[in-house]
Amino acid sequence: MTTNHKTSFTLLLAVAASAWLALSPARAATPNYGAYAGVYGGSRSGGEGSFSAMANTLPTHGKYSYGWGQALLGDGTLHAASGATPCPSCHAKTGTNSVARYWDTVTFHNGKNLSLVELSVSIDGTLTPGNSQASARFYVGHAHADFFDHLDAYAPAVALASGTTVLGDELFVPLGDATYFVFAELTTSAVALPYAGSPNASADFGNTLHFRWTLPDGVTTSSASGQFMTAAVPEPSSWMMAGAGLLALGWLQRRRGLRR
Repeated sequence: MTTNHKTSFTLLLAVAASAWLALSPARAATPNYGAYAGVYGGSRSGGEGSFSAMANTLPTHGKYSYGWGQALLGDGTLHAASGATPCPSCHAKTGTNSVARYWDTVTFHNGKNLSLVELSVSIDGTLTPGNSQASARFYVGHAHADFFDHLDAYAPAVALASGTTVLGDELFVPLGDATYFVFAELTTSAVALPYAGSPNASADFGNTLHFRWTLPDGVTTSSASGQFMTAAVPEPSSWMMAGAGLLALGWLQRRRGLRR
C-alpha cells in the first residue's frame, strides 16, 4: 500500500510541539547542515556540522525494549525503529522512542531556463496494531533562524502507516542560482503494557526514508555540507548499524513467540 502526500512547502500549518527537540544537541543560530540521531534510554549523536549520526539503545535498557536511528546526508536516507516486549514483573510499561533527522542548505545551479524540480521522500515500514507509532517530516524552503524552535510550524509531522508513504512537491528553480534549506525527519515509538499476554509492539522503519529528486537538464546542485546526495550506497558502518537493529528487533519478536 502506498500513501501519497503532496503539500505546499510555503503553506505549513502548526501542530503540537515536538518533544524530541529537547534531545537535540546545541544548534547554530541559523541551521546550515547537520545530522542527528537519538534513542530514549539510549545514545545520541550528531548535530550541526555532522555528516552522519547513529544512535542505539544502551545495553542496560535493552532487555525489554530496543531502538535505533541513523541519518546519512551522503545518500539522503534516514532509518529508525523501535520495539518493546511486555515485562509483567516490572509492573510498568516498557518501550522507547527513536528519531533520525538531517538538514542541509542546497543551491540549485540553473544554466538554461526556468525549471521544475520534483522532490520527495519515500518511507517504507511496518507497525504492529496498538501501541506503536511512526511519523515523518519533510521541508524544502528558506532557512529560518528559529526553524528548530518552531519545527511544527515549518514542517508538521505526518503520521505513517504500514507500507509506503511518499511526501513530496515541486520546486520552481529560476535561471541562475537558487538556495533552499532541506530538512527530513523520521520518528518511531513502541510501548508494551505490563500484563501477561500483552502483545509486543514494533515500529520498524529501519528499511529507510529515501530522499529523491528529478533534476532537469542544465540543473546541477551543490550543498553546504558538500555531501548531500553524493553517495550511491551507505558506508560499511551504516550496514553494520542496520544489521544490529534488525537483529535486535528479531530478538524481540522471538521473545514474543516464546511467550505464546
